[in-house]
Amino acid sequence: MSATPSRSAAPVAGAGPAVEPVLRILPLGSGLMLIGLGLGLAFVALRMRQGGGVS
Repeated sequence: MSATPSRSAAPVAGAGPAVEPVLRILPLGSGLMLIGLGLGLAFVALRMRQGGGVS
């Protein structure tokens, strides 16, 4: 017996009807992280605007 696991045969191109592309949705955690980064960037921009750009 070989140490590598057996794999099923790959589908042949053009063997069946065309498959529509699948919409991949980001997991909830990724979306929340992006929202947090956007809000953080907005607050940093507001502080720079109020302070004249000098930290």
